[in-house]
Amino acid sequence: MDYILEWWKALLTVGVAIVGAGALAWLRSTFVTKKVHEDVSKSLESRLSAVEKTIEDLPNADDLHELDKRLIEVSGKIDGLNPQLTDLKRLTDLLMENELRGTRNSDS
Repeated sequence: MDYILEWWKALLTVGVAIVGAGALAWLRSTFVTKKVHEDVSKSLESRLSAVEKTIEDLPNADDLHELDKRLIEVSGKIDGLNPQLTDLKRLTDLLMENELRGTRNSDS
């Protein structure tokens, strides 16, 4: 018991040093260093700015609405051409039929 009473300050100092070293080792293994954190932050910032640039280039709601209006307009124009195309098909069928009849008549 006298030994502990005589050396308690030294034993306490050694114990605190061991606990402190263990705590520092645990902190270093758990958390990143400032340099690594800064490197990762710069990398993430560059990736974020690339994503923001890509998003800026995407069409917004107004652009999509304008595109929708133009598609409706084009659809209406195509529907307006449908009767003319039907007439053209009918004329082409008549010409083909006439050609085929002429070929048969000249063979006979």
